[in-house]
Amino acid sequence: MADHFISLNRGESGFVQTDFTTGTSSTTADGIELRIKDGAGWTKNDAVNALKAFQRFLETAPWVAAAGIDVKL
Repeated sequence: MADHFISLNRGESGFVQTDFTTGTSSTTADGIELRIKDGAGWTKNDAVNALKAFQRFLETAPWVAAAGIDVKL
């Protein structure tokens, strides 16, 4: 089984499908990507909840700093 990736480059709004790159191979061209493991049984609701959790993580400066993630706050 393959994992599937959805990626988005900085400056893209994500309001049209062509803003995204999708496939079974990770891309180095885009700045951020989501990997969904095939066969793991995730539902759309599971994925949306996980994305909301990632948003909370990124909005919590001490967590971002502790993780060493290079995003400007």
